Amino acid sequence: MTSQTGIIRSFNPKEKTGLITCDLGGDIRFEAISIRGKHAPESGSLVEFTMDDSKSKLQAVDIRFI
Repeated sequence: MTSQTGIIRSFNPKEKTGLITCDLGGDIRFEAISIRGKHAPESGSLVEFTMDDSKSKLQAVDIRFI
């Protein structure tokens, strides 16, 4: 697993899920529980994350704000 960077495109606080637009192109799903620290996800925030394909869907994990 390699670290990547991107920008939070959207976040649904009710479902606690969102999308990150990767710097390398494309969008990846994330869950709020994957965010390090106590930051609230906001559209436009720059983040670093790891892509995890161990579950049925590719998703961002180990997300930190930069």
